[in-house]
Amino acid sequence: MSIGAAINDLVSSFYELFASVLGGIYNTIHAIFAAVIGLFSGFVNLIGDVFKGAVDVVGGLGKFLASNIVIVAVIAAGGYAFVRYQQGRPIAPAAQKKVQ
Repeated sequence: MSIGAAINDLVSSFYELFASVLGGIYNTIHAIFAAVIGLFSGFVNLIGDVFKGAVDVVGGLGKFLASNIVIVAVIAAGGYAFVRYQQGRPIAPAAQKKVQ
């Protein structure tokens, strides 16, 4: 092995060490930025999903009421008819007790 090859290997080792340290620093900073960006985008997605869920709940309640409007109308019409029928009939006097 010659002295030139040894110096070449030494310089190559220092270059690889320097490149490895810089690569590690870059990867650490990139991971931190990616985590922060992921956190904020997660918050935005969370808020959007909460509002979407609230709209779905309100829409579901509206669909439920709309699908049952016929049943509610039939019950209301029956109640109205019963009240009108009761108003037309005389109320029988209460039976009086015989006191001894």
